[in-house]
Amino acid sequence: MRKGLAAAIFLTGAVLGAAPSGAQQVMPVRTRANITADPDALARLVRAEGYKVTIDHTDDGNPFLQTDVDGTPFTIFLNNCIAGKACRTVQFYAGFSVSTPRKLDLINRWNQQKRFAKAYIDDQNDPRLEMDINMAGGGVARGNFVENFRVWIRLLAAFKQHIGWNDAEQRDSSTGQ
Repeated sequence: MRKGLAAAIFLTGAVLGAAPSGAQQVMPVRTRANITADPDALARLVRAEGYKVTIDHTDDGNPFLQTDVDGTPFTIFLNNCIAGKACRTVQFYAGFSVSTPRKLDLINRWNQQKRFAKAYIDDQNDPRLEMDINMAGGGVARGNFVENFRVWIRLLAAFKQHIGWNDAEQRDSSTGQ
């Protein structure tokens, strides 16, 4: 009798799509509020946050947005595109050309202490900061993108402080990742 009852409960759960062992089933949420990695739509959101923004294209045809916060330029790359359209990922990027190279342990400490944005030193010993968002599979909710943008703004300010950025040093947010 117990075997029959257990089998019936298992079968009912399988038919109804119940998740095993108390795990919650996650269903993708797609609403009209979702946005995709479309440069015009993303530019409107950045402008709505109070920033000036321009749209341009990389040499291989992928779009990117150029903007700045408090005079610090940064780029929003649209990546994993098909023929410069139908992009699936977004990357926030800021680069700093420095006269005094920053030590690797400083950058490593950032990566140990912070989430979401990763830092590295490029082949010219300049610090870089990047944050990626996956927009594939129907995009993300508008509010989620805006909140990620705001997180990026806060992290960019924190990174400048972390590396001891001196405004007299040259900023570089070129598209040459």
